[in-house]
Amino acid sequence: MNVMLKQKVDLMVENYKEFKTGFKWEANLVKHFGAMVHATNDKRVDIDRLKEIKKYIKEETSWTSYFRGTGEFLIVNLLAFEDDYKSFFENMINAYDKLKEAGFRRSPQLPLAAYTIVRQVPIGEWDYRIQRTKKFYDKMKENHYWLTSSDDYVFAAVLATTDLEIEATSRKIEECYSFLNKEGFYKGNDLQTLSHILAIGEEGVEDKCSKAVSLYRSLKEVNCKLQYTGLATLGLLALITNDINNTVSEIKEVFDYISDKDGYGFWSIDKNTKVILCATLVSDYYVDEIKKGVIQITLSNSINAIIIAQQQAAVAAACAASAAAASSASS
Repeated sequence: MNVMLKQKVDLMVENYKEFKTGFKWEANLVKHFGAMVHATNDKRVDIDRLKEIKKYIKEETSWTSYFRGTGEFLIVNLLAFEDDYKSFFENMINAYDKLKEAGFRRSPQLPLAAYTIVRQVPIGEWDYRIQRTKKFYDKMKENHYWLTSSDDYVFAAVLATTDLEIEATSRKIEECYSFLNKEGFYKGNDLQTLSHILAIGEEGVEDKCSKAVSLYRSLKEVNCKLQYTGLATLGLLALITNDINNTVSEIKEVFDYISDKDGYGFWSIDKNTKVILCATLVSDYYVDEIKKGVIQITLSNSINAIIIAQQQAAVAAACAASAAAASSASS
């Protein structure tokens, strides 16, 4: 395993150990994603700071707020990377209110869309980017009325932070959706999300979609199949890899390596979540190499969108997994 990649993997494993003792009552799934998100930021978990941030959020929001609940621990982890988390959170609240004013409904996903705006957009451009977010979302709704919901808020915001033209990009999303469906992917919200991610890339529709199909099938062949909740991660890999065999080999290597680690064995974490974690760490390593110029790939202005999409893909998967776990526990 590459030394830099191994450092990220080991950091994730160590971070999870810290979460196990520091946040005993949080769901294991969100602790895994918190550990991974810290590792992609090359950060060790600071339990005291995280508890301080969590306390602050509770003080600043009502018990009915969507800044609490399923996504709260994920937001806490994201805020931990901000030097002035209080000012950043205040900006998140303001962006959240502006998104509601633009016509978005209150939902667990809207705070994460607000995070995307605040993280990526200068405050003077908020109104413009939020209007773009709404236009992207409206096109999604127009093309897939029954599929499009609050689950799509985050990636509408990700697309809005780019300079991609709305009509042309929306057509490419539909072309990706149609191509992938013909290749055997079932129609649905997860395939729609994959299409949103692929639209960020600058390759032709057939090239990037074919790469996604090859990655999906190759991962399945090495017993690292991504379930549909991990398709956003698959899309990111398709945008940043030039060597599918090597990428699959590295994901498999990380998967096998962490399977012997505490918290990552067969009885501790479901296989799909583990594959998502491994694939995200590999994609993060590739992004680092792209930024350093070690990996040459056609991305130009889309690299910033890919970085935020990478994080949001992991967060979205965590939200979906947490919601599913909560639903299962209550039934």
